[in-house]
Amino acid sequence: MKTICVPLLAAICMAPAWAQPSLTLADALERARQSNPELRALALEAAAVDAAGEQAALLPNPSLEYLKEGRASEGGSSAIQLSIPLEPGGKRAARMAVARAASRTAALELAIGRARLEADVAAAYHQAWLAQQQVALAAQVSETGRHSSDAAARRVLTGKVSPVEEARARVAEANWRIEGVTAQRELDEARIRLAGLLGKADGELGMLAAPASPEEAALPAAQVEQLASAAPAVEKAVAEVEAGEASVRLERAQRIPDIALIVGVKREGPGRERVRQNIIGLSLPLPLFNRNQGAILAAERRADKARAELEATRQRVRLEAMQAHARLQAALQQERLVREEVLPGARYAAEAAMKGFEAGKFNYVEVLDAQRTWAQAQGQHLRAISDFYRAKADLAKLVGVTDIKDLK
Repeated sequence: MKTICVPLLAAICMAPAWAQPSLTLADALERARQSNPELRALALEAAAVDAAGEQAALLPNPSLEYLKEGRASEGGSSAIQLSIPLEPGGKRAARMAVARAASRTAALELAIGRARLEADVAAAYHQAWLAQQQVALAAQVSETGRHSSDAAARRVLTGKVSPVEEARARVAEANWRIEGVTAQRELDEARIRLAGLLGKADGELGMLAAPASPEEAALPAAQVEQLASAAPAVEKAVAEVEAGEASVRLERAQRIPDIALIVGVKREGPGRERVRQNIIGLSLPLPLFNRNQGAILAAERRADKARAELEATRQRVRLEAMQAHARLQAALQQERLVREEVLPGARYAAEAAMKGFEAGKFNYVEVLDAQRTWAQAQGQHLRAISDFYRAKADLAKLVGVTDIKDLK
């Protein structure tokens, strides 16, 4: 894997052995999958829906009845009968179809939750890593400012420049130290957010490894559209349409009343004269008023709603995916331009201005301007990388893939 290690981050890439990365993005994602409570809740809900599906497949229980009329010595009777309910009209099959659709919807909810969690972890990881780079960059710029102020102080002692130059250098150095404090605060906040997603303490994270270079993330727009059409949110909307259609079939099957088959034995008469008679019969409700018409109409309207929501979801996911892809491509272009054209020139100008100042050819205002341009260029490069990672996380969340590399 290619990592980001351009000249502006040379000090970071040459870190001492004790500061080598101890947490990678893959490690962070695995920790989140194992410890995130929201993901565990979705998994438990999916298991509960599967259990409900098992219940839907069961046959209804029969009923055992015992009837007694009067005393046997006086000619009374007693009967034992078994009532076996029957479900005509394919009710059981329709009920099982509804349960299967619900299980698929719950499984897709889990997939969406996992994709959302992984995208959030990736975004938090990238934010923390970039904040880590900002801290190192601030330290590098502060060191450059200290070197410049020391050079200005030496030239003041020799009488070659006004003390005003030294004052300007000290002020610039102090401002860069302030930026270092701000960068450290942002790093602390980013690490706390990442640790919260992983269920870990901030101190357990260690240094963060550099993620993949933006150069490895080229993705054609046609492939983005293909991935968007099969996104988890779209698949979930499709499953909800199937669940709605299964519900309509179930409600239509409910129009046919259940039949109860009755079998049993009846004894009547006094003493030894008791007569045994077999019982067989049917129990059938008469659908005179309630033919389940309201429930059928409600199920049909909900199925129509699910179809409309499917179309809306397809349009929304495609639009958001293409927007994220456009932001990702723009960030890639900006990062490449800054890295290849802006950074080399800004660095050369800063180094040349400093050498010229030490040789007495430039005043400190020119040095300060060149150093500020150099620092801004480095910050611009990090912002472009940040925009890229943010767009990448948004796209991954939509299409349900953790890393853009996995899409190829």
